[in-house]
Amino acid sequence: MYNYSCDWKSGFVMDPLKKQRVGYLVDLNGFGLSAALAKDIEVYTPFNETKTYAGIEDLAPATSGDETSGANKVKVVGVLDNFSWGGGVGDPICISAYISSENANQVQIKQQTTLKTTVVKDLGWWIVNYDEEVKSWFEEAHPASGTPKVAGQLNAPGKTDIRLAIASEPVKVAPNIDVNVYNIYFEIVPAANQAYDLKFATSKSKKFVKGWGMKVGTLAKVE
Repeated sequence: MYNYSCDWKSGFVMDPLKKQRVGYLVDLNGFGLSAALAKDIEVYTPFNETKTYAGIEDLAPATSGDETSGANKVKVVGVLDNFSWGGGVGDPICISAYISSENANQVQIKQQTTLKTTVVKDLGWWIVNYDEEVKSWFEEAHPASGTPKVAGQLNAPGKTDIRLAIASEPVKVAPNIDVNVYNIYFEIVPAANQAYDLKFATSKSKKFVKGWGMKVGTLAKVE
């Protein structure tokens, strides 16, 4: 079981004194949305190393006039609260994240009617953590760079049990900051005849790859 609980509040309001795991919902498009959810969240990230994940835009140092800050900024769809996956090729990827009110409204509109499709066209995530032994940040979980986005469909164990939920009430990113965000939770299972490499790490030097999905028979695409 791969279960990554992220400090979502630090994901929005970075505390330089904290070295806690943070994660980002990089891409999300599907279940009948007219377009991918906007990357309308721009936040500081504690990650200050060279990234390998190609799905996220190059980290941009914060600037003010002629001065450049040591902190980097990222533009993402949301900030992760939790990422979990059972580890099996057919197990659902479960994501809880916080998104803007504009993006939440688009999902809420879809939820108010019967979903015509459960297809998820694009999904990307990026989780970083701090290696206390070498005193350095590292990339802990993300899709492999060759396929920085995965595709699938919403997990639907029953006809009326589609694993997609959006909060009806917002929460503040911090008590003293008047910015509201909404929690989204969804589960995605791999699409038929699609296989992806997912990258994980337990430290800056210990990295490994796991497979998600499968290709079977003549429908399997030639790599």
